[in-house]
Amino acid sequence: RFQNAVYLSSGINAEYGGSNWSHVDLFEFQTDITQHVVSSITSRCGPFLRTLSLKGCKSIEDKAILAFSTHCHYIEVLNLNLCTNISPRCDRAFTSHFTNLKWLDLSSCTLVDDSVCNALSAGCPQLQHLDLSWCTLVSNNGAVALAKGCLNLQHLLLRYCKLIGDPGVKALTQCKKLSLLSLMNCEEVTDAGIVALTRGCMELRCLSVSGCTQLTDLTLTEIGNNCPSLRTLELAKLLYLSDRGFKNLVKGCNSLEKMDLEECQSITDSSLIQISLHCPYLQSLTLSNCERISDEGLRYLCGSYAGQTQLRELELDNCKLITDATIDHLVQCRGLQRVDLYDCLRISRGGIKHLKSRRPDLSVHAYFPPDTPPVMQHDPVHNRVCRCCTIL
Repeated sequence: RFQNAVYLSSGINAEYGGSNWSHVDLFEFQTDITQHVVSSITSRCGPFLRTLSLKGCKSIEDKAILAFSTHCHYIEVLNLNLCTNISPRCDRAFTSHFTNLKWLDLSSCTLVDDSVCNALSAGCPQLQHLDLSWCTLVSNNGAVALAKGCLNLQHLLLRYCKLIGDPGVKALTQCKKLSLLSLMNCEEVTDAGIVALTRGCMELRCLSVSGCTQLTDLTLTEIGNNCPSLRTLELAKLLYLSDRGFKNLVKGCNSLEKMDLEECQSITDSSLIQISLHCPYLQSLTLSNCERISDEGLRYLCGSYAGQTQLRELELDNCKLITDATIDHLVQCRGLQRVDLYDCLRISRGGIKHLKSRRPDLSVHAYFPPDTPPVMQHDPVHNRVCRCCTIL
């Protein structure tokens, strides 16, 4: 199907000198892409191609990437997400030909390892955005290599790269332009790595350390001391964080707009009070499974400047202490667009109905199990008849 489209467009390509091939997205045709199709595309695109998306093209192999790099030297944006047959053998393409590459997505290319990072370091000095999420073979050595050669990196996503720990994170301090870093579920990262990172990359605006389970209040203190420009902070599933750490955090990070605190089970209403006092621009807050949060903390949050004017999304799933009293507090949040209340056992149907009546524009996500059917009265006659029998 796509091959026919390529041949039909050849006349257009000739008429316009190839300029109509500056952007190619093959996601719709992902199951049809063969090496022959790749050859047809590269011969027509040539130097005009700037943006190429092969997302989900699982049949694409290293030789296809080499073909694009050989014939299309000026590619700036390359999306290889879910191209699971891409292997370290594609490193030659990045070393020699993709010198103009600025944006690269290799997420879920599970065969990619440190040798690809070495190639990117050697051949892609203009790289600004790199996604290596779920590339589980990438280790500290790969991060060190990137930090040496890709000094223009601004966005780096390393979600579930579980071989990366403090040595890799410390090396990233050489990337002074880094503004977004995701270390989600990099379980080897400790406070030492984050301390070095925050002192070396003080322009961070978005940081995710959710699932880095060794982190403590020291991490929060260092972020508060060194990252005043931070806008987004994800801290889900960090059990060692306490109210003391959040107090130190928010005093220095007054520009926070989004916080994910899911399963920070040690925090209490005290942290919510501090957030209410020091985060006037907060738009999104996740408190799901924070089981020590109560109506009192939410009263402070909803009554604050951020709560009344800025807050757009609030997730409170499985906050077992909150009751219908919180419903009255939520009504104060004039800008609130969505609230999640799944498994809040003390929130009643009546409370949800009241909230919807006061804020009909608000998207409320809640669930109540169906009523238990009434118990049938005991009938001794039926007990003498097998369920398999037909009663005439």
